[in-house]
Amino acid sequence: MDTLLNAVTPLLDFGVLFYMVAGLAFGVICGAIPGLNAGIGIALMLPVTYGLDVLTSLVFLTSIYTGGVFGGAITAILINAPGSPSSVATTFDGHPMALKGQANEALGISLASSALGGLLGMVFLVVIIQPLASFALQFGPAETFLLVVFALTSIASLSEESFVKGLAAGLFGLLLGTIGLTASGSFRFTFGSIHLIDGIPIVPALIGFLALSELFLRLETGDAKLPEAGRLDFRRILNGMLLVPRRAIALVRSSVIGIFIGAIPGVGATVGSLISYEVGKRSSRRGRHFGEGEPDGIVTAEAANNASEGGAMATMLALGIPGGAATAILIGALTLQGIVPGPRLIFEHQDVVFGLLAAEMLEQILLIGVGFVVAALFLRVIYTPFSILVPVIVVMCFIGAFAVRNAAFDAGLLVAFGVIGWIMKREGYPVIAVVIGLMLGGTADAELIRTFQLYGDLSILYESPICLALIILTIASLSLPVITRIRRARGNRHSTETRP
Repeated sequence: MDTLLNAVTPLLDFGVLFYMVAGLAFGVICGAIPGLNAGIGIALMLPVTYGLDVLTSLVFLTSIYTGGVFGGAITAILINAPGSPSSVATTFDGHPMALKGQANEALGISLASSALGGLLGMVFLVVIIQPLASFALQFGPAETFLLVVFALTSIASLSEESFVKGLAAGLFGLLLGTIGLTASGSFRFTFGSIHLIDGIPIVPALIGFLALSELFLRLETGDAKLPEAGRLDFRRILNGMLLVPRRAIALVRSSVIGIFIGAIPGVGATVGSLISYEVGKRSSRRGRHFGEGEPDGIVTAEAANNASEGGAMATMLALGIPGGAATAILIGALTLQGIVPGPRLIFEHQDVVFGLLAAEMLEQILLIGVGFVVAALFLRVIYTPFSILVPVIVVMCFIGAFAVRNAAFDAGLLVAFGVIGWIMKREGYPVIAVVIGLMLGGTADAELIRTFQLYGDLSILYESPICLALIILTIASLSLPVITRIRRARGNRHSTETRP
């Protein structure tokens, strides 16, 4: 603790604070624009850090990381187009709140949950960085596969009207996620196209299924407006932020889930936020209202999303293993400064490690102010008349889809997924289940293949305690919606029979 307090002093330098605020603002903007994310933002700014000292460069890059994780929630709430895959769970309740005219409150809840969740993540990180990294090492391909399967079971509850439709949509997404080069080196469902070798690109799929399909549906139904959603009201944003401390239990629970999931290499914030959302839905007294614009849903998604940064940083610093693209680039930045992440880092460069942890805590606090300003600017944009807004959103969708690989093929995928998503929404299929299946399908497929390659069979699934625990959780997650529907049906039948 003394080392941590001593590390705060260099952070009070004006130059360090300037780079911290600039990094946060740039990160939030990158996260909010579909097609960009924190990893891309860090990569773009990496050359800027060549002439900076170790601490300042790391503060600047981690600030972009922190801002980017939150930024995806802005467009997820306002136009149902998450700026990054990790913000998908935020669309479940964030966009319905915007449609109800509560976009200000939704942004406030998201901002406060992100900042507090990230702060809790960093506090936990200081305390448990070493044991957490050791626990993450116990997750092999079998454990990671079952963890992804458990996350996929959230699909079962995404469609309250039809369990079968929700499951079918999820399996369709899972099928899409297996397209491309497999872990065994064979091609699957690429149809000879070089654009599908790496699988379905996630950004065009996200934007098509969630944003473009929503525009098609609104234009068809004539509901071409967001009632009051774009009217900026600072007081209502602040009121939304004040709702979060009242949900302290959900905030802490979601942050802990995000930390542990974020610490597992290759899993990341997306799985953490989905699992947290599912656990929150089961635990909350208002769980049946999740997906309808429930503030608790935003808290569970955003707290876990941002707390996962602490887990990913723990694995990166203690083991030298990146949890995703952003932490991989951060490892590169450390290496450029002559610092090698790994078990000896905390002993050889204690001042850098604790300076970075102290900076991360300060970043979460400053995120409230920076995120408030950027979110307000985006809200003013949404205030634009719908007749002007639709063409602008469509252009942004195409730019976001094209910019990732500079391929016209991705723009075609955007339109195809937009049409498929529009048809699915008309028929009552939850498109978000397809997106979840698509994002996690590739990971599940790769880890299952690696399990067979390592063990020859699936015996490890019932020999590993972690695997057994995940199997039990998966069965419980799948069974609860069915049991709930049976009880509800019995209750309705009983009330009908007793009616005079």
